[in-house]
Amino acid sequence: MSHPEKKPIKHLGLKLFAATLLLTAALFVWTSSNHKSDHLSQETWVDAGGQLHLLGITLGKTVLRDAEIALKSRSDIALYIYPEEHAEAGLKLEAYFPAIADHSKVIMELHADEIILKQIQQRSTLPHLYPNKVARMNLHPEDLGLAQQLIVKNLTLIPSITITPETLKGRFGEPSTINSSEDGTTYYHFAAIGLKATLKAEDATHLYFTNPNQ
Repeated sequence: MSHPEKKPIKHLGLKLFAATLLLTAALFVWTSSNHKSDHLSQETWVDAGGQLHLLGITLGKTVLRDAEIALKSRSDIALYIYPEEHAEAGLKLEAYFPAIADHSKVIMELHADEIILKQIQQRSTLPHLYPNKVARMNLHPEDLGLAQQLIVKNLTLIPSITITPETLKGRFGEPSTINSSEDGTTYYHFAAIGLKATLKAEDATHLYFTNPNQ
């Protein structure tokens, strides 16, 4: 007669245990997502010299090798040729991080004068042309070491989490300007920290950071 009485108690204990696991998992997901979303805003600031600090990097000061150490990730360095009709027309030396700690992507433009860029171009591989008419050239091995000692000029962050207008305002305050284009892209400019954010439905968000006085 005692066994039937214990079975409901046993089932109740299992249900309570399962509920505890679900609550713990939900709490972990919530705190993890909040940690990711708050981390950037807490470490994004402009110093007295007008240089932007973010992700452990100081734009206009930190060299690529130190940026790799700060992000705990190695980058893919390449020379890009942007066509004349492109907003970024000309030669650009860029370092691409396919996944940093929180799985976000990062693109850094490195500071190099026209002479250095031309010298790197002469030693690079034949250009690979993309559909958007941007060409990529892989660097000669001897130039990879040089590139790692170049200063990070600007940084584009492609977050791994969903970014909304409310998220942007919660992290960086009210934008200086908001503009929309015919293709559905909305541009948010936060002049005080040199941030331009682009949001478009079903497209990855891009956060483009430069020094405010640049």
